[in-house]
Amino acid sequence: MNALKSLYLSCLVAFLSGTACNCPPDEEIGRLGLSGAGQSFLPYNGTESLRFVNASGQVLTFNAPRGEEAGQDQLCVNIICTEARFNSPSSCEYFLTDNLRYIFVSDDNERLLDLAVFTGLYEWETEHFFDATQVSYSSGTPSIQAGYVIEQRFTGNLIPEETSINNLMQEQATVELNGTTFNDVLSFEQDNLGFFLQAGKGVIAIRENSQLWVLEE
Repeated sequence: MNALKSLYLSCLVAFLSGTACNCPPDEEIGRLGLSGAGQSFLPYNGTESLRFVNASGQVLTFNAPRGEEAGQDQLCVNIICTEARFNSPSSCEYFLTDNLRYIFVSDDNERLLDLAVFTGLYEWETEHFFDATQVSYSSGTPSIQAGYVIEQRFTGNLIPEETSINNLMQEQATVELNGTTFNDVLSFEQDNLGFFLQAGKGVIAIRENSQLWVLEE
């Protein structure tokens, strides 16, 4: 507390004297891998082809030219310094977290499925983490995006609407897609686009206008 107070007073003096007070670098305080549920939520390894078939038998094929992209995020949990100047950079304490991403592109290069699994922070200045997925689908210019909380990683209550996820997927016990019934489905539909997925199976269907394309088994 005394160190922070001294830093604040030093920055205040620097601000009043017209000089800059530089914050220290961001500080890593821990590392956090994806939970087991997060790692297994998407079944992909980046080498597979996804084939979707509509009611007329037409096929859409997607591949991931960059394969599986395993990365890391700097997840800030607490601000430790803010420069005195307006809109100046701040520094934080952070966890280094893992993420996975797969970008599938259709053979005609007109459609794109972008899927990611990552760790988010539910409440500032805590270690209340959660694993989530984010899926984007675009066909030409139109695009949609939604997310879903895979697993809560702390004790207490988590309200999905109060996370950083903007659009939440809808949970459906059963849904019929081109004559086939699927259980425990997550979906998001907006305007003329939509997608459907299952935990452990990935995207099982996509929709464009009145056309529904279902994953070929």
